[in-house]
Amino acid sequence: MDAFIYLLRDMFVWLFDNTMEPIGNTLNIIGVLLLFVGLAIWLKMQAKFNEEAANNPDQIK
Repeated sequence: MDAFIYLLRDMFVWLFDNTMEPIGNTLNIIGVLLLFVGLAIWLKMQAKFNEEAANNPDQIK
């Protein structure tokens, strides 16, 4: 059983050393940028929905 666990460990170490380390913080920066773009879109849509709701007197409040 230990041999299997060590094999998994070695595969993960190789994977992260060879693929994630050269990427650096690029993946984090892309994630943060996508978060802010999504937040801006969501807030713009929410403002539109709030304006429509304010102009509709027939809605249930």
